[in-house]
Amino acid sequence: MKSKVLIFLLFFFCNSVIAKPNKFLDGLEIGISEKGVNFNLINNISSKNQITVGLHNFDGNISNLEYDLSEPVPIFYSSKGFQVSFKRFFTGNNKQSGFFKKVGLELSSLKASSTIDLNSQIYDLGALTVTCRTCGNVKIETDNDSYKFIPSFSLGWQKKINKNFNFSISAGIQYFEMPAVKLLSSNSENQPPYVQTKINSIIQHANEELDKYGNIIPTILITSNLIF
Repeated sequence: MKSKVLIFLLFFFCNSVIAKPNKFLDGLEIGISEKGVNFNLINNISSKNQITVGLHNFDGNISNLEYDLSEPVPIFYSSKGFQVSFKRFFTGNNKQSGFFKKVGLELSSLKASSTIDLNSQIYDLGALTVTCRTCGNVKIETDNDSYKFIPSFSLGWQKKINKNFNFSISAGIQYFEMPAVKLLSSNSENQPPYVQTKINSIIQHANEELDKYGNIIPTILITSNLIF
């Protein structure tokens, strides 16, 4: 599916560059945000108003899970989705330097997970500390298997470099229902009680940390734009 989308976008891009009369595509926007790499098509519906449509994607480790663990465990973050935004310049225009406001809507899948090696952990058992060399691994992840709509509002600034290239940065807020962290691996039911206690403690702490963010979270996007 991803390869078909890329082939379509490349075909559309090449046709638009060769066939100048097709003004649906006025440029390409390539950038980076908290959701990873962004690739958008630009359509100038007027000198002050602009629509972008595109995709975002990221897969990789972004931080570490450290609470109550012998050693930090990487947090794997996966982000993929479709996005559309409306941009309105209130100084300058889409071909000049200026400030703008932007309203966006994404259909995104955002997930995070960590795999914990229980064999390497130290557990409290009363006044004693013990290990469990046969406990194996467990995986914890955010409980969000489906795509969600994420609306956003941002303010930004565009800097014109030349007639075919500009740079922009925007920052704002987005509404995202923060998912709970859950235990994925099923073999946890067979673990000793002191191991299960540690697992539950880690999950509880992770959920408490996520709750601190609420549903209104920051968003930032930095882009380089190629104008046709």
